[in-house]
Amino acid sequence: MKRDFARGRSERLTRLSSIDVPLAAAIAALPAVGLAAHLPSHLLLPAIAAVAFATAGVAAAFGLLTRTARNAATVTIWDFAGGCVLIGVAAGAFSEPIQVSQLLGVATAAP
Repeated sequence: MKRDFARGRSERLTRLSSIDVPLAAAIAALPAVGLAAHLPSHLLLPAIAAVAFATAGVAAAFGLLTRTARNAATVTIWDFAGGCVLIGVAAGAFSEPIQVSQLLGVATAAP
């Protein structure tokens, strides 16, 4: 009986903390739209990489706090965090070092 209770609680936590994919995508896209409206085009990739990594960190912290199962059959917050990391790595790989330094205010112009 104890085993069934523990399994039921785990399934209930997974069901409660699983996320709605379109809603999460819309929430994650809002900062990217804001960046596109306020930054020059050559600084977008490093900024999107930073925002994607920050979003992944927040999503992972939420996953830890809610104790979301990592091997659930549905899309969970862990999958969302992994997707954000993938976007951050891709955006960081395509950005140039001078763009990152310009975004951080270290360099003012390209050589």
